[in-house]
Amino acid sequence: MSPAVQLLAWRFRASVAGRTNSATRDLIFPWIELLKASGCQQGSARHEAVRDFEELEKHGVVVLERHRRDCSEILKVRLPLENASALFEKLGTTSPDSERADLTAIFREAARMTVVARFQSGWEAFCSNMAEAAESGDSIKPFDRSKPAQIERILQVLPGILAWEGESLVRFASALLCRDSKFLESARLRLEACLTRINGCATTSLADFGILETERTFLLHGPLVLHFENGSLSLGLFKTPVRLGAADLFRARIETSATRCLTVENAAMLHELAKTECGAILASSGSEGGFANSAVIGFLQALPESVTVFHFGDSDPKGFDILRDLRERSGRQIESIHMKFRPSTSAQNPLEANDLKTLERLLASEFLTPKEKSALETQRSSRDKGDFEQESLGCPAAEWPFY
Repeated sequence: MSPAVQLLAWRFRASVAGRTNSATRDLIFPWIELLKASGCQQGSARHEAVRDFEELEKHGVVVLERHRRDCSEILKVRLPLENASALFEKLGTTSPDSERADLTAIFREAARMTVVARFQSGWEAFCSNMAEAAESGDSIKPFDRSKPAQIERILQVLPGILAWEGESLVRFASALLCRDSKFLESARLRLEACLTRINGCATTSLADFGILETERTFLLHGPLVLHFENGSLSLGLFKTPVRLGAADLFRARIETSATRCLTVENAAMLHELAKTECGAILASSGSEGGFANSAVIGFLQALPESVTVFHFGDSDPKGFDILRDLRERSGRQIESIHMKFRPSTSAQNPLEANDLKTLERLLASEFLTPKEKSALETQRSSRDKGDFEQESLGCPAAEWPFY
C-alpha cells in the first residue's frame, strides 16, 4: 500500500478514536496535506496513492470527497469510524481495537495467576487496573503498548520475584527466573515500577526482594570482635579495613572496647584513617560514594549504645544527603565532623540543577542540624560546591579528630 495510506492508518492509530474507541465523528484528512506529509505529491508516488485510495473507496473503506465541478480532483479523505478495522485488514496489520482487546486479555489472564499470599490482593488489583486501562486506551505505564511480548514476559517474571527467598545477585536470579541472565537488569525500571504498585509502597526495588546488583558489603576497621556460634573473629588484628557482608554481620554478636565509631563516605579516605590506629571503629558508609546499604544500617543498629557514632562525608549536597539517610534509616544519633563549606581554592564547582533540588530538600529536613543547614545555605548563596571532597583536606593527623 502507498505511504499515504499507511500515514492515514498511523494518524488514525494516534487519534482519540484509535487510542480509545470513544470518538463519535468520522476522521477527515485534507488530500493535499496527506500527500505532502507522506512524500507522495508527484509522479509515480502520487499515482500509486490515487490508485490505492480509489481501490479503498471501491471497497467501501474510505470516502473520497471530490471537487463538485471536477470529480477527478480529490479534496478530502473521510474514514468512517466503523470502517477502521477494514482499513487495517487491507494493510495486513492489527487494528487498534484488536490490539486493545489482546492487551486486555493479557492482563486479565495474568490476574488469575497465583502469587505469594501477602501480595495476592495487590497483584490482582494491579492486573485488573492495567486491564481496564488497556481496554479504555488509557496509559498502561510502566508498560509499552507496542511491545506485547515484553509485557507478557514481565508479567510472567513478577510472581517469581515476589516469591524470591534469600539474597542472590541479579544475574543469577535473572538466569533462574527468565532463562536470561540479563533480562532483569534490562527491564529493571519497568519491573520496579510494577513492584511498587503491587506492594502499595512509595518505592520498591529488586533489592527489597533480595535480588541485589552487588553483594551487601562494607569496609570495617578497628577494635571489634565478632562472636559467632562456632568461633570469634577479632578485626583488631588487621592493619587494613576488612570487607564484611550482611549475611555474616547479622549472625554475629558484636563486642568492642571503642567509644567512637566513624562512618566514612569514601573508601580512599577510610584507608588513610585506618593507618592512624586511632582506636575508633571505622566503617564505610556504603557503596563507594553512595548511600548506605542494609549491612551498614544493620551494623550501626547493632552497635552498643555506649558507642558514639560520627560521620565524615563530602560536603556537597549529596554528601549531606548521605548523612541524612544514615540518621533516618539507622535511628542512631550521628554527629558530623569536618562537613562544612570550604570555598574553592581554584576553579569553582558550580551547583547543578539536581544539587539545588537536593539542597532545598535537605534544608527542610528534620534530620540535619542548624549548623549543617547553615553550611548548605552558604553553599547555596555562593552557587558553588567548594572544595567538597574529603580528600581535599589532605593527610589525616594521628589523633582524633584528624584535622
